[in-house]
Amino acid sequence: MDEEPSMQRRLAAILAADIAGYSRLMHEDEPATVRDLKAHQSVILPLIGGHGGRIIDTAGDGIMAEFPSVIGATECAVEMQTVMAERNQRVPESRRMRFRIGINLGDLIHDETRIYGDGINIAARLEALAQPGGVLVSSTVYDQVRGKLPFTFEDVGERQLKNIEQPVRMYQLHIPGASSKTVATLVRLPALTDRRRWIVWGLVASLVLVGAAGAWWMGSRSFPSQRADSTGAPRLSIVVLPFGNLSGDPSQDYFADGITEDLTSDLSRIAGSFVISRNTAFTFKGKAMDARQIGRELGVRYVLEGSVRRMGGTVRVNAQLIDAGTGAHLWAEQMDVDQGTLATLQDNFGIANRLARTLSVELVNVEGRRAQRTDPDAVDLTMRGWSALNGGPNKEDVQKSVALFEDALRIDPDNSQARVGLAQALTMIYRNRWDPEPAKVLARADEAATRAIAAAPNYAHAHYVKAEVLGLSNRFDAALATYDRAIALDRNHAAAYVGRARNLNVIGRAAEALAPVERAIRLSPRDPELYVWYFVLCHANTHLARDAQAIDWCLKSIATGKTYYFAYVDLASAYAWRGQQAEAAAAVAELLKLRPGFTVQTLVQEGSGTSDNPAFRKEFQRIVEGARKAGLPES
Repeated sequence: MDEEPSMQRRLAAILAADIAGYSRLMHEDEPATVRDLKAHQSVILPLIGGHGGRIIDTAGDGIMAEFPSVIGATECAVEMQTVMAERNQRVPESRRMRFRIGINLGDLIHDETRIYGDGINIAARLEALAQPGGVLVSSTVYDQVRGKLPFTFEDVGERQLKNIEQPVRMYQLHIPGASSKTVATLVRLPALTDRRRWIVWGLVASLVLVGAAGAWWMGSRSFPSQRADSTGAPRLSIVVLPFGNLSGDPSQDYFADGITEDLTSDLSRIAGSFVISRNTAFTFKGKAMDARQIGRELGVRYVLEGSVRRMGGTVRVNAQLIDAGTGAHLWAEQMDVDQGTLATLQDNFGIANRLARTLSVELVNVEGRRAQRTDPDAVDLTMRGWSALNGGPNKEDVQKSVALFEDALRIDPDNSQARVGLAQALTMIYRNRWDPEPAKVLARADEAATRAIAAAPNYAHAHYVKAEVLGLSNRFDAALATYDRAIALDRNHAAAYVGRARNLNVIGRAAEALAPVERAIRLSPRDPELYVWYFVLCHANTHLARDAQAIDWCLKSIATGKTYYFAYVDLASAYAWRGQQAEAAAAVAELLKLRPGFTVQTLVQEGSGTSDNPAFRKEFQRIVEGARKAGLPES
């Protein structure tokens, strides 16, 4: 039988999962089961996008996802089971939820909205046969991953599956550290040195980003030679003082000392950095000295100090970055890390990203203020540009950042960080309609992002900004691929997940946009762009006609104090559809303060060029009708 012309084929790995005994749990306590399921899903679903997957369906207690990589699907299944095992340790045995997971690699038929084929059916049959807490894979998966992953597989023989013509050979995946008796014991504590290394890498990730001047998220080119300030300290000079052991047990000193040593060693690898050696740093151990005195003695600009306290099953790590010139605390963070989290790779990178984002923004702002008091070079101007951009989304700060980035590029045309900053600022100007010639603004942003990638092809943030430009140019397939490239280069690039979600919204796949944004918020819960991320969740829910949820997320976006005007469009529309006319009218009033003269006709004109996807068109028309109901002027 001939396929429909719109149908296409592709090879993909399919992961199917559901919860064993879910019907029993619902029968015993329906409200608690639904609540627990949603709590687990909020953690589990983002893992799929983190491994490059795409959620197909989440009906009831089930999950169906496809992956372009069999290895990605298998690693995701292992992480899902590991995380669930750790979460289950906190609840009574009778209320534990355990996933059964099946994975198959097969040829799929797909159209614009759905996928079909025996490949999906086989994954579902494998899931039904898997043990609670276990993973069962087909021979097609096993053949692709054996020898490439640190897991072992047990051949459990062939089985004739319902409605599948040929028998399927199946393999049970054994997760490292799992008990042979029960998967509930999957999470085992790593050796103490492993725990130490994960904490260290959490802090190192923060400071590696600072080594790139704080705001450029792992750019690939080195900075020019260090320029000293008035004290003679180079720009990226730092000493890591011995972390204090606050556990009350002197035998644990080695744990804190190990963190100090590893931080010092890893920071010294940053291009252009000046890091005081471990031997010198340890001469300050146990001594109460002023950071300014240490800075003068060692000739460094920054002092990092911290402490470690082990409290039962929890390790608390405190870290503070101090300006050695003034003694001012520039940044501080506290991490409470339980032993289960230390055994979970993804959570540790989430902690690292949280520290990195907070520290990077604070440091780039203080370096930007330093540069205002000196005769700035290209790096100083770039830092000032990022500092101004961090102060957005107001028009004045964003325009100021454009001027600073352009000044930096006049001095150093090869400065990729300045070029990416310029591109990002221009996309903000385009989005907010702050220039009378938006097409020219977008073209400039495209050129800047393209040149940055050419100069630094492994610079994740450059690919992210290029993807933003592609999305704003309605080149959605190319945008999604470029977001994926940014994530491949830096799987903790939170903004790239949000950008991907924004593009899913405009191609009629709003249901898929929720999980990536939730993952981004988990990676960077205090991000300067959080107002945008909350809005993307608001907008996805508006598209899905989930008006109550849309209102909640729009209000969260507005409550940050930074507002994208379209948040009020969605808010007004959602209120109107719920019959809350007074609130809808108030939202329209706030919208008109941000966009004077904005009308239904304006909304239609600006939205008409966004996407020609039929699902998007239908959903957008509902938003327009809601804005009309809310009292937005017609023309």
